[in-house]
Amino acid sequence: MANVSSLAKAREARRPQESPNIGGKGYALLHRKITELPFYRNDSEAVHLWVHIILSANYAPTVVPTEFGDMLLRRGEFITGRNKLELETGVDCNRIKYLLNKFEKMGMISRITTKKFTRLFVVKYDDYQPNFVPTECQQNAIANPDTPRASVEVVPSECQQSATANELTNNSITNVIESPSVIVKAEKKKPSFSCEDVVSAYHELLPEAKGIRALSDKRRNLIRTFWTKASKITRQLDSEPFTLDSWKAYLKYISTNCRWMLEDRPDSRSGKTWQKKGLEYFLNDETYLQVREGAKDDR
Repeated sequence: MANVSSLAKAREARRPQESPNIGGKGYALLHRKITELPFYRNDSEAVHLWVHIILSANYAPTVVPTEFGDMLLRRGEFITGRNKLELETGVDCNRIKYLLNKFEKMGMISRITTKKFTRLFVVKYDDYQPNFVPTECQQNAIANPDTPRASVEVVPSECQQSATANELTNNSITNVIESPSVIVKAEKKKPSFSCEDVVSAYHELLPEAKGIRALSDKRRNLIRTFWTKASKITRQLDSEPFTLDSWKAYLKYISTNCRWMLEDRPDSRSGKTWQKKGLEYFLNDETYLQVREGAKDDR
């Protein structure tokens, strides 16, 4: 019977691993570099808490409901609190407070704390939870080892007309994920949406904002420039490209959590009225970054 049990375990170990799921359910990966942590050998509670944090973090960007409205969380980020962590790990609340401060000083986590909860972000989440390539893709790669598979960001097709018709490097609209030095031909890209789609999403999701009636060359160039800069930010936050879905998620978050942008507000000091924001305001990389970080939320 013991031999049968061992054989079953061996077969299970040989099965192709699946990608981890979002939200803490299903499989999770844990890199052996965790054994290199300075407290690994002499502080089991610290190790326990750190493993729990890694397993609790979101595997992909996701919008979660909170008492302050929907909140967009990054890959490697989740909402928690000391009491909740104590309940989940069994580690004393005061000890958790000490360890979280320690992790933050070591550059392992960053936190944004409110009266209700804490947004906790694992700074080097990718070191512990790398993105897995699906099994079927691995098989295709083995069958076609010489086929290049560079991933590229999709830029609205209408906006490409204002970019150079020659080769685009990783510092321009197209950004190659795996090899920054690879040059991608503009004519080989197959974008799936246009500047009109970007504007349509804007009107649909932010109907209270200032509308636009025409797409000028200046606006097309603005969309192109924004897409480039937003892609760099999104790669830092989510390890993913900025897409039309990313644009829609950005606007949805504003519609729920940044209502002040969509209203005309009188200024009692100057007697003037602050006008609600328009497309140009939202097509700004600093605005996008601050919205992602929660710095533009309603007060």
